[in-house]
Amino acid sequence: MTQTQLRHTQIYRLGVVLGLSLFFFLGINSIVYATQFGEIQYDNTHIDYSKIDIEATQKLADYYFEKALDDSNPDTQKEYLQKASAEYHILTHAQHNNIYPIIQMARVYDMEDENRYAKDYFFQALKVDKNNPEANYYFGEFYFKRKEYNKALYFYNRAFQNGFKENFDVLYKQGIIFEKFGDLTKAKKYYRKAFLAKPDSTDAANKIRSLENTRNNNKSRQ
Repeated sequence: MTQTQLRHTQIYRLGVVLGLSLFFFLGINSIVYATQFGEIQYDNTHIDYSKIDIEATQKLADYYFEKALDDSNPDTQKEYLQKASAEYHILTHAQHNNIYPIIQMARVYDMEDENRYAKDYFFQALKVDKNNPEANYYFGEFYFKRKEYNKALYFYNRAFQNGFKENFDVLYKQGIIFEKFGDLTKAKKYYRKAFLAKPDSTDAANKIRSLENTRNNNKSRQ
């Protein structure tokens, strides 16, 4: 083989190797999700959701979500949230009528302050079950966090009416909202219900005591 033929052979082999590498690189990356503007995007045509291990996927998603809740470092918390949303996203496609991963996706976006996506998922969850207490509760939390108290109260009340009548957080948050509205009678009513739901709560007890002191001071001034 001449020197020229040898060089042509080497160039040909190099072209084949590079071509195969590019093919596999693009193929793999069409399956792997990309994170853009807080939204997990997938090429769903490459995923067979019927073969997903639902229990294992949910455990992994919950693990990442709990790690995010416990993490105070914004960077690592963001990483955990992205990993959690990737797993919950898979579950939303594997089980279209399972409301749990839909709610969790909304909570992830809530924590990431991606308001539009969070609301989209909350409304999607309520389409599955408008009376679901968890969906309504966490939607209330979403609005409470953003100080939209009328909307928060609406969803807290729906959670209360549909199974969360003894949920401390729902009762306590309603008390806070009525106190902010200046309706101290209703505020005290919900603080008392919250205290009965959780008698060891110093927060509820202190709120009740504070409102009673306010009422007594107002009476003494009359």
